Amino acid sequence: MSDHSLLPSPAKQSGAFSIKPLSLALTTLVAVTGLATIASLTGCGSSDDRKASATIGDDHNGHGDHDGHDHSVDDAVNAEIKQGRLFITGKDKKAYIYSLAQGKVIQTLDLDIQADALQQSPNGGYALILDRTNQAVNFYSSGLSIEDHGDHDHPYAKEVSKLPLQLNYARPVHYQMHGEQAGLFFDGLGREGNPIDNPKEAAGFALITDEDISKGKLPFQCLNTNMHGTAEPRGQFVVSTSRLETIGSPLADTVAVYHQHGDHYHLDQTFETKCTGLHGSGSIDDYTVFACGDGVLSVKQTGDTFSAEKITYPASLTNVQCPRHDGSSSPARIGSFTTNSHLNYLIGTACGQPYHIDPATQAITPIIWTTDSTSKVVSYSFDAHGETLMLLDNT
Repeated sequence: MSDHSLLPSPAKQSGAFSIKPLSLALTTLVAVTGLATIASLTGCGSSDDRKASATIGDDHNGHGDHDGHDHSVDDAVNAEIKQGRLFITGKDKKAYIYSLAQGKVIQTLDLDIQADALQQSPNGGYALILDRTNQAVNFYSSGLSIEDHGDHDHPYAKEVSKLPLQLNYARPVHYQMHGEQAGLFFDGLGREGNPIDNPKEAAGFALITDEDISKGKLPFQCLNTNMHGTAEPRGQFVVSTSRLETIGSPLADTVAVYHQHGDHYHLDQTFETKCTGLHGSGSIDDYTVFACGDGVLSVKQTGDTFSAEKITYPASLTNVQCPRHDGSSSPARIGSFTTNSHLNYLIGTACGQPYHIDPATQAITPIIWTTDSTSKVVSYSFDAHGETLMLLDNT
């Protein structure tokens, strides 16, 4: 890959990492996800991973175009596949398919569920619509595919279409991608007072891959009670959450490792190190981290072995009082992360301030991104290759 020098080895300035902020603007209040292509039913992230497409004059099954049929690949279809599509939803229960190659909306869909959140499958071949109010997840195919014809590939650009597959577990909320897998966590439903031993519906997680979506069947695991939790996939394992001691709060407080057995999982181990007020998680090559009220719980994977340790928050974080919507305030804490598969660190935010988190060195360091103390980060993400961190602030 190209140079990742922006963040992995930045120079320290007064104990903080310094980057140049990007100015971002939103023109409409919509959720957007990119839809890439599916190659030989396995998915690929760029055209560089595929074999050369058929061109004019190629001999297809020994016929070429001598049978009067042109077997050349349409340049427009190639452009559609190379650039991908955007799946856009608004509050009108409609979806709009935007062609990047054509620069316009090419299809409008009526949705039969409410789009509370929109996600893409790990390899980008499908869009997921999450309806947290009505307990449903629907799947849509990108319409872009590539068939292996032996000596060449044949591309197709069809309409986006809804799949028969639907998940109907309670409150799909956190969706965490790592490599070619994603963990979709369902919070379940608690009774009044959130008693742990008697939920209306227990939480659970589903493992999402493009291959399993195409088969119409996804592994699922029911958990011990309802909770606002998360699930991080790591190959044949999932590092997820439990709720054992927290009474009166739906937040998880414990982290556990689950081992896949066909269409379900078995509990492998539960870590003694607690994570009270757990909210937010992320994964990189060797680590999965969870944001707790008193620090970051770091889980390291070495083969099939997992270990956990707590990384304490620095004074630059804990000394900040973060305002709440009701006018009160509380000590700042990290509540979410963004990651990229090309990087060996994570970015988290606490009260609108981004932090560089290195689980290997157990370092949590503030990123200097503005001189305006009133500016707060409200959304953030890396670009596809992890070369640029994009910060959307409250201005």
